[in-house]
Amino acid sequence: MGTILKKIFSLFFLLQAFTSQSFLFPQVSARDQVTDTIQCRDAGGQSYALYRPAQYDNKKSWPVILIFDPVARGRTGVTTFIEAGRKYGFILACSNNSRNGPVEDNFAAAAAMLRDVEERFTVDQKQIYAAGFSGGSRFAMAFAVKEKKICGVIGCGAGLPNDRNYLPSGNSDFLYYGLAGTRDMNYLEMHDLPGFLDNQTKVISYLRTFSGGHQWPGSDLITEAVEWVVLQTMNRKTIPADQTFLSYIENKTQTLINSQLSSGNQADAIMYMRFAARDFRGTSFATQMTKLLTESEKSSEYQKVIRRWNKMAATEQEKKEKYLNYLSETVYSVSLPDSASAWWKNETSALIRLRDKGSPENSQMASRVLNFISILCSEQGTSFYRNRLYAQAAFLFEICTLSDSENQNNYYNLARSLAGSGKSKESVDALSSSMNHGFNSRKTVESDPVFGKIRDDSRYKALMIKMK
Repeated sequence: MGTILKKIFSLFFLLQAFTSQSFLFPQVSARDQVTDTIQCRDAGGQSYALYRPAQYDNKKSWPVILIFDPVARGRTGVTTFIEAGRKYGFILACSNNSRNGPVEDNFAAAAAMLRDVEERFTVDQKQIYAAGFSGGSRFAMAFAVKEKKICGVIGCGAGLPNDRNYLPSGNSDFLYYGLAGTRDMNYLEMHDLPGFLDNQTKVISYLRTFSGGHQWPGSDLITEAVEWVVLQTMNRKTIPADQTFLSYIENKTQTLINSQLSSGNQADAIMYMRFAARDFRGTSFATQMTKLLTESEKSSEYQKVIRRWNKMAATEQEKKEKYLNYLSETVYSVSLPDSASAWWKNETSALIRLRDKGSPENSQMASRVLNFISILCSEQGTSFYRNRLYAQAAFLFEICTLSDSENQNNYYNLARSLAGSGKSKESVDALSSSMNHGFNSRKTVESDPVFGKIRDDSRYKALMIKMK
C-alpha cells in the first residue's frame, strides 16, 4: 500500500510540475513558426509576437532581436525579420504594446518582453539586439541607451530618440545599423547619423540606403543588416570567425559598391567603401577598399557630387522649416484664412511636379518633403480631432490629401473632420473619395458616431450600399 501511495504522489507532483510549466509558458508554437500573442507572465496586459528558429534547443544560448513597430503590430515586426532569423538562428520578439506614444509606457512594454523571453528561452546575454521602424526605431535606440544589455540596434526610417534624455552619449558603445529610403522624410537625419555617432559616442555605425519611402525595408535589406551585426560580433570575438561567411560578406559588399558606381551613385559607393575599410580592417579586402577610397575621394566628380548634395540638403531643410512655420502660424490663428488652402495647393502642386519631372536628386527631395508634410499634418490633425477642434483637423487632413493623394485614410479622416464641423455635403464628398481610393469598410463608417448627422443623407446611404 505504501508503494502504491508513493507512486500516486509521484504522479501527482509530476502532473503539477507539468501543469505549472504549461501555465508558465503557454501558447508557444512549434519552432520555425510565428506565434502572434505570447502573454508576459509577470506583466498583465503585455504581450508580443514570437519566432524561434527551427534548430532552437535549450542546450545552447541564442541571440535575440527585440522589435518595435510604431503601431504595435507584433506579427509585422517579426515577419519582417523572419528570413534573417531563420538564416542566422535568431529568436525574434515584437511587442504588441509598444507604439508611438509615451516613452515610459514603451520602456515598460520592452522590459516585460525582454524578461519574458529570458525566462522562456536560453538567451545569449552578449547578443541581445533591438530594432524598430519609424517611432519604433527611435525607441529602439532609447532602449539601448537605457538598457545596457542591448548590444546593438537596427534602426529603420528614423534615428535619434525624441526624448533628449535618451540620446546616446560618450559612454554608449552598442552597434548601430541604419536603413533609410531615399524618399523617406527622415532621410537627411539618417544620412547624418553615422557622423554624429562617430564623433560623439563609441557606437560603431553603418548606413544602408535604398530606393523607397517611409516604410519597413524588405527582408533582403533586413538580412543585410543582421549579417552586418554578425560580422561585427565576429570582429569583437564574441563568436568565432567563420571564413566562409566573411568571404561571402566581402563579395556581397563588393557587389553593392560596384552596383552604386555603375548606377552613378558615387556618394553612396564611397560611403560603403569607408565602412568596408573599417569593418574588414587587417584584410587584403580592406587594403583594396582603402586604396579605392583614397582615389575616389580625390576625384573632381566626387567634389561636384558633394557640392550638389550640400545644396540639395540645404534647400530641403529650408522648405521643411518654411512649411512648419507657415502651418503653425495658420492653424493656431483665430480663424483659418480662406487663402490658406489655395497656398497649400500651389505648394504641393509644385512639389509634385518636381517629384514627377525633376532630376533624380530633386525628385527624391520633393518626395521627402511631401512625405514630411503628410505625416506632420496627419499627426497634428489627429490631435485636433481628438480635442474636437474639427475645423482645424479638416484643414490639416485636406493638406494630407494634397501631399499624399493616394492614401485612403487621408480622405476618410477628412470626411470625419468635416462631419464633426457640420459640413455634411463636403463630408460625403470626402467619404466618396476615400472609397474611390480603396476604403471599403461599411462597418467602420456606420460605427463611427461622428457621421450621425449625415446618416439620412441620400448620397451617404448610396455609399453605404456600395460598401461591404
